[in-house]
Amino acid sequence: MKRLKAAAAKAAARAAAAKDKVRSAKAELKQARKLLKAEKKAAKQARRKVDAAAAAAAPVRPKPAAPVQPSVRKRAPAPKSARSAPRRTPKPRAAKSPATMRTAAQVAKTVIERLHRPPPLAPAPIITADTVPPANADPPKA
Repeated sequence: MKRLKAAAAKAAARAAAAKDKVRSAKAELKQARKLLKAEKKAAKQARRKVDAAAAAAAPVRPKPAAPVQPSVRKRAPAPKSARSAPRRTPKPRAAKSPATMRTAAQVAKTVIERLHRPPPLAPAPIITADTVPPANADPPKA
């Protein structure tokens, strides 16, 4: 009985030690995540600073000013989307004569008749007497 109690105490101590290890590992992981996040933020800020410095250091060439004559000024053309052509009206379709139109009953009747018909037979293959069998074919049996 004493052995069982001692084993139980040892197991409890090992479980407590394992729990402590898990807690410390979780705390380390949390700290590592914080550090990673801080490093990423610092890298992003540094990248922005580098981009801003590169943009500021880049030589900017001024565009040559177009000579504008004060007496002749043209209006800017209106955007094309605002001044679109009016849509044409579609041509009316020619009405079919009632003599060529079939009623729904007639259409249904022809469909039913077609479904009840047996399928057409495939044409028989035409075999001529003077065809030569392939070289690797077996000789005909008599």
